[in-house]
Amino acid sequence: MGNRMHLLRLSLTFLLLAVCSLLFSCAKSQSPVEATAQPLEPTQAATETIAPSPTPLPAPDYFGPVSRVEGRDFLVRNPDGNFESFFVKGVDIGAAKPGYWPGEFGITQEDYARWFQLIGQMHANTIRVYVPQMPAFYDALLAYNLTAKTPLYLMQGIYMNEELISTYLDAYCNDGELVKSFDNDLKNTIDIIHGNATVEKLPGNAGGTYTSDVSSYVIGYLPGIEFSADFILGTNEKNPGKTSFSGTYVYTENASPFEVFLAESQEYMIAYETDHYDVQRPIAITNWVTADPLTHPGEPNPSMEDAVSIDVEHIKATASYTAGFFASYHVYPYYPDMMSYDPAYVSGENPNPYRAYLTELNAYHTMPVLVAEFGIPTSRGKTHENAVTGFDQGNVEETAQGNMLVSMMQDIRDVGCMGGLIFSWQDEWFKRTWNTTDQEEVERRPYWFSVESPEKTFGLLSFDPGETTAVLIDGSANEWSSDSVVSETDGLRLSVKSDEAYLYFLIDLGSLRFGQDVVYIAADTIADQGNLSYEGVSFAQAADFLIKIDTQTSSVMLVDPYYDVFQYQYSVQSTLVDPIEHQSDKNSGTFVPLYAAMNRKIVLPVTEEVIPFSKFNAGALTYGISDPASPNFNSLSDFYASGNIVELRIPWLLFNVRDPGTKNVIADWNITGAVSGQSTDGFSFAVFSNQTSGTISFGSYDWESWDLPTYHERLKKSYAIVQACYASIP
Repeated sequence: MGNRMHLLRLSLTFLLLAVCSLLFSCAKSQSPVEATAQPLEPTQAATETIAPSPTPLPAPDYFGPVSRVEGRDFLVRNPDGNFESFFVKGVDIGAAKPGYWPGEFGITQEDYARWFQLIGQMHANTIRVYVPQMPAFYDALLAYNLTAKTPLYLMQGIYMNEELISTYLDAYCNDGELVKSFDNDLKNTIDIIHGNATVEKLPGNAGGTYTSDVSSYVIGYLPGIEFSADFILGTNEKNPGKTSFSGTYVYTENASPFEVFLAESQEYMIAYETDHYDVQRPIAITNWVTADPLTHPGEPNPSMEDAVSIDVEHIKATASYTAGFFASYHVYPYYPDMMSYDPAYVSGENPNPYRAYLTELNAYHTMPVLVAEFGIPTSRGKTHENAVTGFDQGNVEETAQGNMLVSMMQDIRDVGCMGGLIFSWQDEWFKRTWNTTDQEEVERRPYWFSVESPEKTFGLLSFDPGETTAVLIDGSANEWSSDSVVSETDGLRLSVKSDEAYLYFLIDLGSLRFGQDVVYIAADTIADQGNLSYEGVSFAQAADFLIKIDTQTSSVMLVDPYYDVFQYQYSVQSTLVDPIEHQSDKNSGTFVPLYAAMNRKIVLPVTEEVIPFSKFNAGALTYGISDPASPNFNSLSDFYASGNIVELRIPWLLFNVRDPGTKNVIADWNITGAVSGQSTDGFSFAVFSNQTSGTISFGSYDWESWDLPTYHERLKKSYAIVQACYASIP
């Protein structure tokens, strides 16, 4: 049997080399060093269609279970058929790219083939997906693994119906509707990874005919989502009698009704795969800090972040389930607030709250612990801070992102966890962030890149706007022509361009000098409001925004207080901040800083110290070069000066644009009574200096609307840093 299988493997290898050569012809064939040294080739605009699955590739030889848990060890079978300790080092892969919602599954097999090559070159050994994917994903994964020197293993997530969850807040709702729905998803997923499924393609869900058997690479299942406290509590309160379960493979001890529900779902999974495929594999319930089994007396918001627990130690394996359970958590360094303020984590010299938390979490469990999500976003905007370490949710430069990811992975290793998965492989334009979401058109989020939103920018792979970058902020006028000039004042000349992320500006200073003279850009973006003057200079049109270019550290973008959406949301719609002068006055002649909210006022439970409402100065401009090829590259760069040239890039959202693709801007909330939209025919801009007097004229700027965006892929600077880290981990 062994000799026959060896010959079969050899014959398959020659066949597959030819097939996979064709499959991967679209991917760049780079060494790891080359892959980090230059951007990826531009991809097509997001107009690609999903190609049908190719002729099925044969599955590799199957020796039985691919992974198992023994005590605190997570083991994976090596090519010789022996099990050995395995440290998970990988990435989570989302289901979307620009121009698509995740439920549209717009990623093609060619995309996956290219990405798997880059992930493999990064020395990752594992990828995770949150839900079953389209057949193209499994086809590409099997094709990659059959020729790769080292395979990419898969942690397969399984979705739970969030509509039913939010409707009923009870796992046993409506005569078991959620249970039946979840069981069907569990069954389909198991069939899918075995290449033995035909699944109806329903809206928002993957479907099709699955013929690629990737089961030899699936080392674990991660069913579930980040379960909210109200769903867990609702299930527990509505089903007080469900406190125990005893099955063929799973039983419970001291379990809550919600834990019984989870145990029942695991029993179903194990039984189905055992009965139909004669194999078992490890399972971990998706969990997060909010529902961990620990108590956190230092958490400032216990009613939300420490209200209830899911304790997988209450779910046990019988002797018939030999694969074993592991624990899985999403752990970020800036959330919840205990990561900044709990004395148990932040006391002592040079505190590391992330490591302190993981130490306690790992010590609690008798099974291996996987950090299935950890990450840092590279957005320009910021949503939350770690007050101790600066590992913040947003406004993090790409190199710093890489260093922070390596630090967290080192913590994961040092405390004895079984591994970690970086969230995420790619940026996700469709995502929303709580402090910007009301300012964006919900239906249009995937079609432009709002760099103020941290949730969009966790990736190691960036989707930069445009088929090529419209303007590199480097103080050079190479990308500009006379056609872009919109305004001239006293020898100053202003040019404007735009793409799916930014408005770009070039200021020709003439005889003025950056750092010695102050230069301004006034912007009229909405009719019937704005300021007609500023510090002795009169405007021919009412300006809603003012950009002040002063020094490298003091340049800023300001807003007319009447059009200050931050003040409206937090002093009118709520009372979290005090009103400011002129926020209800038109033509006040004043401009104020642009802020984004970060956190409400909190009271620390141990010391009763009050931490005031916190906000981020979104209008502060960062000096630097945006060219990734430059040794001085700064991914957060807003402006740069060289000679008599100043270049800027300003995110659309800072101009209160809800969707640039449809020319939709925030309307006057004093009239509409809400943050809502209206159309625009374009903007008008003027340029002037601190030496200007009299009245200045404006020039108009318009841009072409779009439906599907254009973009090109680029590996962030963090990729090479993570690559070096993963290469050092056996």
